[in-house]
Amino acid sequence: MLAVFDNDGTICDTQGVEGRCYAEAIEAVLEQSLSTTDWTQYVEATSTAILDELIGSEPNSKQLAKRIEHEFLQRLIQEQPKYPDDFSPLPGAIDFINLLGKDPSHQVAIATGCWASSARFKLACCGIELNDFPHATSSDTPNRKDIISLAIERSNCRATKVIYFGDAPWDVIACKTLEIPFIGIGRRTERLKAMGAAFVFDDYTQDSAILEAMEILSDAPSRS
Repeated sequence: MLAVFDNDGTICDTQGVEGRCYAEAIEAVLEQSLSTTDWTQYVEATSTAILDELIGSEPNSKQLAKRIEHEFLQRLIQEQPKYPDDFSPLPGAIDFINLLGKDPSHQVAIATGCWASSARFKLACCGIELNDFPHATSSDTPNRKDIISLAIERSNCRATKVIYFGDAPWDVIACKTLEIPFIGIGRRTERLKAMGAAFVFDDYTQDSAILEAMEILSDAPSRS
């Protein structure tokens, strides 16, 4: 079984600081503000896709995007000592990932909607090296379902089943599109339940219950 994990809100307990840093980086480079930091209001809630909505038609869009990515990372680095909880793993997350990693019947991959540079930094703050796992980010492709598919492809998946762990509405939507079973984790449990997620957990401290949910969902690959 391949377990694919989102990062923000799923592994790293990302809260308000990351969104503020992203908006500030855009404003610093483009001298314009995001219309909203409610990520559900965007067609694709990934770092690259949101920028594409803003500057996709600009002739120097790639250069601007690189500048914003760099500015974003520098702001995260500056803010981490002030808000360490925003760069900490969800309770039990590291132990659970390590548990799966030690089990020969499981594989682990990471699929995140942020850029590779910021994902690498945030995961390192949590004690995880991104390059230790097959992964895909919005540095590869802006579309979340394509990010998930690419992470699965890069795992050279020997697993017959795939399960995705995520924390947000767009994760549920992507999994339904891909017909991948979904387990909800994090701060949006009620929202995820309302969208039809059959199994949701505040964190990873109930590891036995999560493993049981994985087994149940592995028998129903289109269920979310």
